[in-house]
Amino acid sequence: MHLQLLENLSWQELPILIFALLLALVMFLVIRQNQKDFLEIAAWVSEEKPGF
Repeated sequence: MHLQLLENLSWQELPILIFALLLALVMFLVIRQNQKDFLEIAAWVSEEKPGF
C-alpha cells in the first residue's frame, strides 16, 4: 500500500473515513446477527415434529 495516500489525508477526508469505518462496523454486526438468526431458525426447524 502506498504510504503517500495516508500522508496526504486532510480534514476533508476524515468524515468520509469515519463514515466508511462505521458502515463496515454496521455491516459486520448485521451479518453476525443474521448468522445467529439463521442458526436459531435451523435449530427450531430441526426440533419440529414431522406431523406439523
